[in-house]
Amino acid sequence: MLKSYNFPSVYEATNQELSNVAENILDGIKITVDDNEYIVGNLALVEGYSPHKNINPAPTEEEYKLLCNAALLLTQPKGEEEIYLTTGFPFSTYMLYRDKAAEILQGRHIISYDASTFGGPANAKREVNVGKVEIIPEIMGCTTAIREGKLQEKENFFIVSLGYGTCEAVVSTRAGLINRSAISTHGLRHAVNLLANELAKSFYLNLKTEHQIDVAFQKGSITVNRVKHNILDIREKVLKIYYSEIIAPNLRKAFTDDDFNKCSKMYLVGGGALYPELIDCFKEEFGEFVSVEVYPEPEKCASHGYCLHSKIKSNVAKSAIPNNVDADEIKIFRNPQLAVGMDIGNANTCVTIYKDGE
Repeated sequence: MLKSYNFPSVYEATNQELSNVAENILDGIKITVDDNEYIVGNLALVEGYSPHKNINPAPTEEEYKLLCNAALLLTQPKGEEEIYLTTGFPFSTYMLYRDKAAEILQGRHIISYDASTFGGPANAKREVNVGKVEIIPEIMGCTTAIREGKLQEKENFFIVSLGYGTCEAVVSTRAGLINRSAISTHGLRHAVNLLANELAKSFYLNLKTEHQIDVAFQKGSITVNRVKHNILDIREKVLKIYYSEIIAPNLRKAFTDDDFNKCSKMYLVGGGALYPELIDCFKEEFGEFVSVEVYPEPEKCASHGYCLHSKIKSNVAKSAIPNNVDADEIKIFRNPQLAVGMDIGNANTCVTIYKDGE
């Protein structure tokens, strides 16, 4: 039903000819934006010299357009199929970026890419037609995934999104989100920076980029001067500091006794929910009062929710067409629809497609 493609939100400008270096398009993304060639995601990690990322880029910045084009390329619409696209931003940037993002994403996109990286033609183009764009808060996308996806949650719950750039939390009720309970604060990047500072006391990190440090953070090990070092103890230490100094104080201010009276579950989503050390911090503080649950494949939660939002909204819109109006007269329904959710994350970009019958 939901098919997701996930890749690191890293890129690097290149003038290399890269032929047959990947098995598929996901691992071989090389695209052209404004006459500049870039390797993106997994290919940037393998073939790049210093792959990097930008934190919370504005829709007008080249980095955002680059990652959007890479994500849209992976949707691979068929023929005249139009995309009903939903994406979003954290609370902290949602109002600022919403309108501009919709303006940039709406309409036809001609994406130039190099398919020779995975055995195709060097100068390939793909047309992607975005018939409708919805921009919603990221945390709303996550709650949609929990309520409308496989979990089908019907009760009230707390949700904490542990993203790389931003950590957000809110109370979700059957009637909607409680705005008073919403918080937006520093993301997992804070812990990664703490790790880098700690490592710098013992190693010369050889000008490693932030993303390279993040990859080491994820793996729990780092190779310096050809020697592989286990950093799990340091990772646990900085994650506990991050939780106690950043997350916990914000949650204590946001969640009241009345909220705990309403909710019996807390869902953890986002890439930070992949770390057992961080999950244990939540269970230690809240496990006595609520059941702490981790969304399956938590790094894909927002993208799943965006996609389900697209599917629901497109179905509602179709059902609202008057019987005496030919759907061909309405632009958005001129062609078959493909429901898509796109999460341009600071650590990873994830695009999810709704496929009927799968």
